[in-house]
Amino acid sequence: MIFFLFVGIVFGANGCKQETKEDSETELLSSILSQGNGINSACQRFILSESNCVATADSSLSVCSGLVSRLKGEILPQELSTDAVAILYFDCFTKINLAYNIAKACNQNSFNSNSDYRRVQRTGTSQAELSWREAFNQCGSLENEVPPTDSGLRETDTILRSDPF
Repeated sequence: MIFFLFVGIVFGANGCKQETKEDSETELLSSILSQGNGINSACQRFILSESNCVATADSSLSVCSGLVSRLKGEILPQELSTDAVAILYFDCFTKINLAYNIAKACNQNSFNSNSDYRRVQRTGTSQAELSWREAFNQCGSLENEVPPTDSGLRETDTILRSDPF
């Protein structure tokens, strides 16, 4: 019995590694994002997708209530503007932001703020921005585009009136 306890301690200690500050922050952020209601978590994931490339990122706690309200205000028909539908939009926008970040090869110093990040996405001329705008229009069913099949948005029979961000 003591032998197995000793072996367990030795192997357990070898399997442990010192956690870096980044690992700790990532774990904390994941924990925070997994809590709370669905719409706020979806908004937080969206803000986090932008903050990967932003030097001074918006605090999701301070901006999400406004973003949720603006997004839901742009969903048509308005009677289908539910939390569940808004979550699908946030998730679609998060996914295209992550693809944009990879195409742009950005880091946390690429943009000064979330507003700079969004401005460049909407006005930039690189292939990354052109692809992002096409994907954004698809997510929002803007300019007669159709949402991606894996987004769940096609089944909602909704569109966005305009860019909510």
